[in-house]
Amino acid sequence: MFGLKKDKKPEAQVFVDYEHWYYAYRNKFQMKPNIEEWIEELKQEYNITRLYVFGDFSKYNIGNDLERLKGITKNIIHTASDKEGVDKDFTDVIILDAIYRSAAKKDKTKVYVLFTGDAHFTKVAEYLKEIGKKVIIYGVKYSFSNKLKSVATSYVEMPRQSQEKHHYNELILNSLYKQKQKNRSVVTYWKTIQCVADYNKVPKDKVKVAVDGLIKQKYLYQEEKKFKRGKVVSVLKADWNKISNDGIWEKE
Repeated sequence: MFGLKKDKKPEAQVFVDYEHWYYAYRNKFQMKPNIEEWIEELKQEYNITRLYVFGDFSKYNIGNDLERLKGITKNIIHTASDKEGVDKDFTDVIILDAIYRSAAKKDKTKVYVLFTGDAHFTKVAEYLKEIGKKVIIYGVKYSFSNKLKSVATSYVEMPRQSQEKHHYNELILNSLYKQKQKNRSVVTYWKTIQCVADYNKVPKDKVKVAVDGLIKQKYLYQEEKKFKRGKVVSVLKADWNKISNDGIWEKE
């Protein structure tokens, strides 16, 4: 046991197609990328020697993330083009060029981590494997090429189920907390589902699954309340003490 050296983490270079991550998250899940959490996860397994983030940040929404990304890595490659008719493929070309240039240096990097879902990266993934590299690919569910998955050493679909669940829990609890602040006494099960779905533009069935999960875990409960003229309504309530003690939500 004594005298043995701990195995060193393999060196990895990371290439992030931020446009894929940002727009797929927004359009498919109404979520925002948590790149900080993801990088910390990678660091548990790899020694990251280079982290490159690519994207056209000239658009307003995605552009709001630029300053935050600059705080994470100096290697931000802004792929905006002034040429008319240039589309998303232009970003892909720049990323592919960067990956091939990196591979040509023949350094000690054992692992290449790509965050993209585009089939355009199939050939470069195959090439990296041919020269002895492990290729780990992260991509967003429902926007992740099956062909690209098939050539990866391993792949991960994002967001993970736990991340998606946490996101919907936050939407629901934010809504209930706002209603509580407004002293809205009639907050029902179905009204909450409809409100959260409409306000956040997310699927109603996913909100329902999340509400049911919170009820099952006893973070939410229904209580009958009697109103004038004998009307009884089942009101949805939150156990804020349990929510706070278990640390599943923080007030915005």
